[in-house]
Amino acid sequence: MKSNSDFVQRQFKFHPDELSLKPLKAQVGGHVYMKILNDQYVCKPLNERELQFYQNIPKNLADHVPAFQGTLVENEDSSGNRGASSSNGPIREETSSSRGSSREYLVLENLTKDYKKPCVLDLKMGTRMYGDFATDSKRKSQRKKSTKSTSAKLGVRFCGSQRFSVSNNSFEMFDKYVGRNADETELRKLLEQFFTHGCSLRKDVINNVLGEICRMKKSLLDLEEYRFYSSSILIIYEGLIKEEKCASYNFSDAENSMDCDVFEMEAGEPNNFNVEKCRKEELPSSAVQMKIIDFANASFPSMDCDQSMHEGPDRGFLMGLDNLYEILESLL
Repeated sequence: MKSNSDFVQRQFKFHPDELSLKPLKAQVGGHVYMKILNDQYVCKPLNERELQFYQNIPKNLADHVPAFQGTLVENEDSSGNRGASSSNGPIREETSSSRGSSREYLVLENLTKDYKKPCVLDLKMGTRMYGDFATDSKRKSQRKKSTKSTSAKLGVRFCGSQRFSVSNNSFEMFDKYVGRNADETELRKLLEQFFTHGCSLRKDVINNVLGEICRMKKSLLDLEEYRFYSSSILIIYEGLIKEEKCASYNFSDAENSMDCDVFEMEAGEPNNFNVEKCRKEELPSSAVQMKIIDFANASFPSMDCDQSMHEGPDRGFLMGLDNLYEILESLL
C-alpha cells in the first residue's frame, strides 16, 4: 500500500528540488495573491475553513468547483534555499527548529491552463458577504459594501475581469473597485463589455454561460444548509480568435482597452462595425468554464464550529444566478 506522500508525489508530478512557483497572471479578483505551481496547478494561501470545505465537497457540487489536488508547504531556510512538501490531507505544522519561513497553500486545478488568451470574469455572488464567525465590525463594513453595490439588490457584483483585446493585442483589466461603485445599469455595461470580443458580441459564449447557470442552479437547489458567503463565480472563455476571420473588419470602440474612467461613456456608444460581416458562426466556438470559487466564509453541515445551522439552499446565491441570467439573456 502506497503512503500518503507517495500518492501526492505521483499526483503533482514534481520533485521538491524542481519546485517552480510563479505569480498567477490571470487572477482578477480576491485579496490574497495566488501562484502557479510548475505551470500546472494554482496555489492559494491556505485557509483552514476553505480546506475543510474542499475536503467535504458533496458529489453534486464537484463539477461546479475547481478540482482540489491537495496541499503544499513551501519552506525557506535562513539562507534563502527553498524546498517543498505536499499532502492530500491537513498540513502538518513546521517546527521552529527550521529557523526559516514556511508558506502553506491549497493546490487547485488551474482553470486557465488550456487557454491561450483566457478572458476571465469574477462575479461576487449573494447578498451577504460575511461568515457566521465574523466580528461585529466586519459584519457592519460588509453590509455597507453590499448596500452601496449591486449585491444587496441583485445578489451579484462585478469583482474584476481581464479580457483580451484583439485590436491592441493586449489584456484589458478592471479591478474589484469598479464593481463596488457600479449600479445595475453599469453592471450590465460591464458584462456587455466583457463578452464583446473581436468583432462582435460573443453570443455563443453567452449562450454557453446561460446553460452553465441553469446547471449550477439545479445543483445548488439540492444543497440544504450550505451558504456560500462571499464566494464568487469565475467565467472563462478563449480570447484568441483567428486573424483571417476578422482582419478586414473594423473593431468596435468598446472592444479596445480603455481606462476605467472613460468606460461608462465608451461602452454605451454604437459599434462602428458591421455585425453581419462577422457573424458568430465565423468565430471559434470555444469551451466556456464557470466555477464557484473562494470558500473561506462558507458554511456547510459538517462544520462543527458553526454555532447556527441554516435551513434550505442559499437563496442569496440563487437570486444572484437568476439576475445574472436575466441580464445576459437581455444582451442577446
